[in-house]
Amino acid sequence: MRDDFVAEYIIECNWRIRLLFDFFGVDQKLPGSWEYLIVRLCNHWDIRGFQSSNAQGRGAPRRWTDIKNCELFADVMALTSRMSEHAACVHICKSVAKYSERYSALAPRTIHRQFLRAKKQIKTDPIFRLQYFGGGLGLTDYGPELIKVALNRYGLRNKSKP
Repeated sequence: MRDDFVAEYIIECNWRIRLLFDFFGVDQKLPGSWEYLIVRLCNHWDIRGFQSSNAQGRGAPRRWTDIKNCELFADVMALTSRMSEHAACVHICKSVAKYSERYSALAPRTIHRQFLRAKKQIKTDPIFRLQYFGGGLGLTDYGPELIKVALNRYGLRNKSKP
């Protein structure tokens, strides 16, 4: 009787663990997936020592969070097939109807400067790429695949869908 209870408990735990992997978009088959799951779980629950750099400290709240930087990166990259990065930032500032919720009352220079900061962080910080663009421990190198992930996760057209 006790062995049956333990076996059922283990099956239930395994099922719940699979749900966690699915919820956080972590591929169990990749090496390091357990570590990545733990980091994602700790970030989700703001567990001390695993908090992202956006944790609220003293002073005014930050205007540019990691998520806002990812959104800006995606919005600019969505336009770069037709124009330069700087022109895309100017376009974002002029397209008030489309982008006002994200970037209201910001100058093109400010948007471009922040885009360059976000792009630099995305290019140089593998932990940042892993946390915001990795779907497990798959490809997180900067390049066309990462840009596709950015557009799908953070692009404006995807946020407007219900």
